[in-house]
Amino acid sequence: MRVELALFDGDVLLERTELVVGAGSRIDSFRLFRATHELGDDAADIVLDNFADPVTLKSANLHMPIHESDDWESIELEKYTLAFRCHLDA
Repeated sequence: MRVELALFDGDVLLERTELVVGAGSRIDSFRLFRATHELGDDAADIVLDNFADPVTLKSANLHMPIHESDDWESIELEKYTLAFRCHLDA
């Protein structure tokens, strides 16, 4: 499953990136965070951590059901918003 991620502080886009989540644990490092991810039977488990300045988050654990997003979805992480979109074309 391919997952697009966009991290916002208010209306300011801090980071936009993409993960390809598959079988077996994998670690990807980006400018503002590290992502550890693995695809399970019915969901992708994603842990975001090692956040760099100016982000003050410690970590975020995401359990995303395997699906195709119709549009951007989002969750609030303290004062930040993590927008994501899932694709089954990976």
